[in-house]
Amino acid sequence: MNERAGRDPEAKPHREPFLTLPNLLTLSRLPMAALIWLRPLDPVYVLGIMALAGLSDVLDGWVERRRHPGRTVETVGAWLDPLCDKLFVLSVLTAIAVSRSLPLWIVPLVALREILQTLVAIGAKTLPLFRKSLRFRFGANILGKATTVLQFITIGAILLNKPGQILLALTTAGLGLIAVAVYVGRALHPETARSPVSRGEGSIP
Repeated sequence: MNERAGRDPEAKPHREPFLTLPNLLTLSRLPMAALIWLRPLDPVYVLGIMALAGLSDVLDGWVERRRHPGRTVETVGAWLDPLCDKLFVLSVLTAIAVSRSLPLWIVPLVALREILQTLVAIGAKTLPLFRKSLRFRFGANILGKATTVLQFITIGAILLNKPGQILLALTTAGLGLIAVAVYVGRALHPETARSPVSRGEGSIP
């Protein structure tokens, strides 16, 4: 910002290495997303991979906070973590829906939050009007966390062929829609949002 005027023009900003332990833990969810397709009809297999993905999500945030205690700047993990989360959820949902011959509309219903967040973020980056007025912060909120939990419950219900799958999917979509509204509201009023730090405390779930 204005501090640039007093800096050495030859000085280069410090960049966090990409392949850190927290980022590798985050990236591990991508091969897990692909592994789902090997046995999408096996509930134990799929739920086991989902448990590992959840564990990696907890660990990457824990390691990052230990590496940078009290950090108030947005790290690579702040955008990498929610990106890998979205890809994992979409892969799991699509694999299960295709293998079980479910109506494909159930995928965007359960993943509505991910789809809307992605569209809003793209609009904010590409449309001049949004680029000036929106300041996205990749910070977690309780509604986002609740949506993630409900997504996993819905996926579990579909896997185990439990009743109430459509109701769970609709509830997940509704909660996800509210979570995105909070996300956009925080982008419109960044001064009221807490400064992002990293994944865990700084990821969009």
